[in-house]
Amino acid sequence: MNRNNIIKIIVFILLVSCIGSSVFRALNYKSTGGGGGWQRFYAQKEDSIDVMFFGSSHAHCTVDLGYLWDNYGMAGYTLSAGSQMIDGTYYFVKEALKTQNPKVIVVEMMGTTGNELADNAAVVYRNTMGMKWSADLREFVHYLAGNLNKDETWEQEIFAKIPIIHSRYAELEQADFEDPIPFMKGYRGSFECISFDYPAGADTQEVLELNQEKLEWLQKIIALAKEKDVQLVLFASPYSVPEERQMQFNRIAEIAAQNNVPFINFNHLYDEIGIDFAADMRDSDHVNNAGAVKVTEYLAQYLKDNYEIPDRRSEKGYEQWEQNALYLRNKALRYELENAADINEYLQKLTDLKDEQLVILALTGNYNALGEVYLEKLSLLGITAGEYYEGGVWILRDGKTAVRLSGENYSQYYQVQNGEIYLGSRLSVNEDGDSYEEVRLVINGKDYRLVENGVNIVVYNEAIDQVIDAAGDDIYLGLELIHNEKSDE
Repeated sequence: MNRNNIIKIIVFILLVSCIGSSVFRALNYKSTGGGGGWQRFYAQKEDSIDVMFFGSSHAHCTVDLGYLWDNYGMAGYTLSAGSQMIDGTYYFVKEALKTQNPKVIVVEMMGTTGNELADNAAVVYRNTMGMKWSADLREFVHYLAGNLNKDETWEQEIFAKIPIIHSRYAELEQADFEDPIPFMKGYRGSFECISFDYPAGADTQEVLELNQEKLEWLQKIIALAKEKDVQLVLFASPYSVPEERQMQFNRIAEIAAQNNVPFINFNHLYDEIGIDFAADMRDSDHVNNAGAVKVTEYLAQYLKDNYEIPDRRSEKGYEQWEQNALYLRNKALRYELENAADINEYLQKLTDLKDEQLVILALTGNYNALGEVYLEKLSLLGITAGEYYEGGVWILRDGKTAVRLSGENYSQYYQVQNGEIYLGSRLSVNEDGDSYEEVRLVINGKDYRLVENGVNIVVYNEAIDQVIDAAGDDIYLGLELIHNEKSDE
């Protein structure tokens, strides 16, 4: 075979590999039921994460990584899976330590309690499908097959990821090709609030033995941390804990003490950290944002007092952590805006915006049919009475007008950091011969105009391409706003 043919073969193999890799990234099962996920984890620079959190949903619903960054400068990442048992946690820790050398790993203990290790198909996918192929993944899948009484065919298909890769064509979406939130580190939070009674069995000091197999997996995690010379902290998230689970947490405390490993059981610290079961829970098993801040503050202080964890806030290379914190602050802002009583309160809130948000505000159609309904509050944003009567659209940046297009006929593109905004308006005639204004408020291809007659508002953060809120008030329907549907972010 001559040299040219060899080169052609090599180029062909490389081309097929690149295409195959791209197809696999799109088709691969990405959800772990929470946390930062595997694909984002693998994208992290080696040895860039200082604190890693592992476990079930009690891990990714409890530790607010935005708060951890904003207040302590800790570069944290949560690599977890919904309903994960301690066996899966072991393999998550083992895989993570191949590329990261965190100062501390913090492992949540919910998956160590209870009696069963068997997982359903969805949980198996969450635990295995996102991990890279390796001998460890092969070992894990083999263990799961035995634990679930599955045959060799099932084992081979799970390892090859065939059940997912072979069936996801119909459900692919944009996020499969381009991650909309690549900076996500594992905490999304919740503003849900459900009231519960103080758990009746939380104060028990009795001890209940762990399932033997779960005990062995916990001991494997302790041994792995020692082998890798990484500090280990165990914790139990606060929730409406049943007495039997609290007794098992008490047993974990004994095992941790025997191995010189700290264990923080927040179900014995309700009063100390101020957990309020009427205000701090999203459901019986998980804290909401208010509860997460209380847990995170305690954990952060503990980590700061006992380990040398650097403050990375001024360091180059940690921009994603600031973006993640900004994303979470913006979600809090959206919640605040959504809970404005009416358009006037909403406009008042816009005067206090921070983080260099852009506000797109359009007076559309017959917005002035009931008089100067919006004028008083719009004047607080710098819009004059003359401008109000002219109508049109404004882009406000840092409380000042950056773009002003007046009247009912305009068309302009406005460049932002991650794309462009298009503002368009034209007069049209409907089937009845009545004229109406067609308005478009488009950010990177999506139109956020919600009402024809009234005021449309979009609050947008261009630094991370995040539409925080899009709202509209129809002048003929009162002053109550409608909002665009939330995305899956």
